[in-house]
Amino acid sequence: RTERSNAIDASTASVQRRGNEFWPESSGPFPVLLTIMSSESLKSIYQQYKHDTEVVASWLATTAKAFGYSAQIGEPSAAKIPTKPSGRLKGKERKKAKEQAAQVPGNELPAPSEPSKPKYTLAIKDFVPLAEHIADASNAANIRVANSFSVALERVIWVRKSFAEKLEAVGRRFDQRSDARHSFFVSILEKVRKTLQPLLSVDAFNLSNLKDAVKNVGTHKYKKGLSTLFEVLDVYEPSAEFEAAPDVEPSPPNPPEYTIEAEEDSQFEALFAMTALMDDLSRLRLEIADLWRKYEAGEMDIAAVSIATNTAIELAQSFEDDISPLIQKNGGSSDFHVKYFYAVSEALGIDAEARQRSDDDYNLAAYDIADALLINPLINIIAYVRANPLGEIPCYNGLYGWYDEAPITTSGSARQKYTRMKPALLELLSDIPLVTKHPSPVEDQVLHGMMSTLKSAEQERKATPDVPIWFSFAAQLYLDTLDVVEVGKGWTDMQRVMRKVKRFVNDLPTSCQERKDFFDKGVDPIAIIRQALGKPYKKWTFFRRHFMSCGLWVHFMRTLLHQQGVRYAAVPGTVLCTTQLYHALQQENCLNHAWTDLGSLRKMQGNSTFFIGEPPSSPEGYFNNYCLTIGSSITNWAPNKRDNKVKVSKDNKPLMKFLGLTSTMFANRISPHGDRRPLSVDVVEAWIQKGSKSQGHIETEKMETPAAKKQKTQPVIHRLAAAVESEVADLEFDYFAIHNQCRELLLRLQAEEEKVTGPGFTRSYMSHGQHNLAFVVGFVFFTLAGKKDIIAKTISSTRLLEIAAETCNQWLLEGKGSAITDRASEEDIIDDESDDSSDSESEEDDFDEDDIETMRRLMAV
Repeated sequence: RTERSNAIDASTASVQRRGNEFWPESSGPFPVLLTIMSSESLKSIYQQYKHDTEVVASWLATTAKAFGYSAQIGEPSAAKIPTKPSGRLKGKERKKAKEQAAQVPGNELPAPSEPSKPKYTLAIKDFVPLAEHIADASNAANIRVANSFSVALERVIWVRKSFAEKLEAVGRRFDQRSDARHSFFVSILEKVRKTLQPLLSVDAFNLSNLKDAVKNVGTHKYKKGLSTLFEVLDVYEPSAEFEAAPDVEPSPPNPPEYTIEAEEDSQFEALFAMTALMDDLSRLRLEIADLWRKYEAGEMDIAAVSIATNTAIELAQSFEDDISPLIQKNGGSSDFHVKYFYAVSEALGIDAEARQRSDDDYNLAAYDIADALLINPLINIIAYVRANPLGEIPCYNGLYGWYDEAPITTSGSARQKYTRMKPALLELLSDIPLVTKHPSPVEDQVLHGMMSTLKSAEQERKATPDVPIWFSFAAQLYLDTLDVVEVGKGWTDMQRVMRKVKRFVNDLPTSCQERKDFFDKGVDPIAIIRQALGKPYKKWTFFRRHFMSCGLWVHFMRTLLHQQGVRYAAVPGTVLCTTQLYHALQQENCLNHAWTDLGSLRKMQGNSTFFIGEPPSSPEGYFNNYCLTIGSSITNWAPNKRDNKVKVSKDNKPLMKFLGLTSTMFANRISPHGDRRPLSVDVVEAWIQKGSKSQGHIETEKMETPAAKKQKTQPVIHRLAAAVESEVADLEFDYFAIHNQCRELLLRLQAEEEKVTGPGFTRSYMSHGQHNLAFVVGFVFFTLAGKKDIIAKTISSTRLLEIAAETCNQWLLEGKGSAITDRASEEDIIDDESDDSSDSESEEDDFDEDDIETMRRLMAV
């Protein structure tokens, strides 16, 4: 364990060292002394840069219009925003949409959507005339220039000039056309600044005070070359303290209406966009590494970290989509990515193509640069796709060795790192087509990226397959976790949840036998195929190494069980009415013991699930609330009513809530057929907030704690992980068991009541037998409120309440009311014992001849 801890520390130091040497350190505050809207931190760096140009164009155009500029300004943008269809679905399509919506609780939340696009395109040549018109206006002295415009203008000028200077300093020069285009745009912006100088704020963008805005600026050990290239982008990294400052002036809420015309020559723009993307991905990479270290230390749940990791990959895909047109103009993702790596290496004095050995993929002297730029996974994915076309059964033959699962004790040389990484990735890539060949409810972004790349390569048939940058990022995250988390830890956690699922499935009388067999005999189809081909393969290797996949499976099982459990407990109304009875017994001081499990449920669901308005405190209130919640009219309980059947309506019944709203929304994105629309950071933030608001009845105190306030300043990926983890207890609560507890108690109570009233009294109201056990509670409230005597008028109106108290006290005395809590504790002990015994498993597992047929049948199930 000590060696393992040292290895983790070494790996952590390696990742942090990458951050200090080649990238701006993402976890700390960056030099920002600007007045910016806080939502800018929810955009990628390139999005923020483009937003700056749009702010400049929009302010010039709208202000000039307001002061009488009469010439036409801008042309309508070529890309029109798609309009929402006005008609509704009909027939089968409408029915199908309803069914799909009903299957996903919380589906009423807004889906990810594209950000609003500017409506008009403004030519760069129009900037100066517009600025001159504004400056020459008769009342120009009264014009107030927003700080957001001043910051945007200064920031664009400074970033473009500084980036070009950095490129020239490291030896990267443009052709004459590209250089002229870049210089022209900068000169136009500088003329605009000079024209409007009397109106601009001099303190909006003060670079001289940058050091004062950065914590521990002395600890940043930037090297020449690559690090200075990314240092320019620090101005787009607002610190958490800056965003939380009360005196930050917000930008106008309306999105920019104008954008600038696209640059005909995209070389400079492509390099800048690629640099910005790599900086964004480096920050995400550090954040994800930090989360997995916390998981390894036992500080975070695997599902929470996995959802955050999968979401980070989706965000990387969205970031790449923003710059994809520029990359495609420069040869495509793979070609441009590799050329970018070679150019950066050359700028740092390393010829990446001068291989030390003939079988090297590149000059390993540039390993750290390749690691930072995600080149290591890229070149191996390209090689794999070339050698394994779509449709063939891939099988890694061990040409480059096999991944050593033993914990790393030293960081090792560049060659040692690369030779350890290469087989780990190739073994994973060869397993993915086999994993995806069988139907599965879970598909992480690593699997999705691999299969998308294979399909794209099959269709395009390029000499060099186009590998998305976000997929290289996903593969790198997989490799990073292998250096941080102990192999098998995620699989162990997944098995724990599977044991709970197995208990649910076995306990439910409606479960089919095939489903029970699946949990009784788990079969690894990959191991069967590999061993059938004569290849060494340890059972469940894919899951033992792929921690994110295990975590997403855990998340899927939790959310599915929660959804099914809530439906199971809510429909009969047994839990609803039993909670009301327990509340009445508490109010009347009739209980000697606490019902721990029901108390937990009530706290999670809130009073609105069980009561209309405030919880009642009188016999009349118990009865009236009961009638309202079951959808029954008080006339149903009239003394002289001929028909004793109680009629109920579902229209007014309160609904049991589906909890874990944030978890549920992201569960829909890990399904192979789930929501695959682009995901932006502001949508992630919105879903986190909606999930938090849905817990308002229990989160009020928690939101005010110092830890909660500190959490608000964390990166969005950390906040997402924390939000999902906060919902784990809600998702894991056993709704099946709580329903069975309530049903068992009401059956006892019915039997005890009939000893006093006779069987005819209660059964005369039960039109559907035990399905209406909730009416047993109604009789207690009915008589307690004095609505009708119990056949024999000599029996007190409080007698049924006394029987209910005696029955409930006896039932709780038997320990029934804490069964869920006690069982959870017992399962934790069993899980610990199972973990200890799992270390003695054999390295390889043999399968019976019938296992292949068993696998086929179980996968069909």
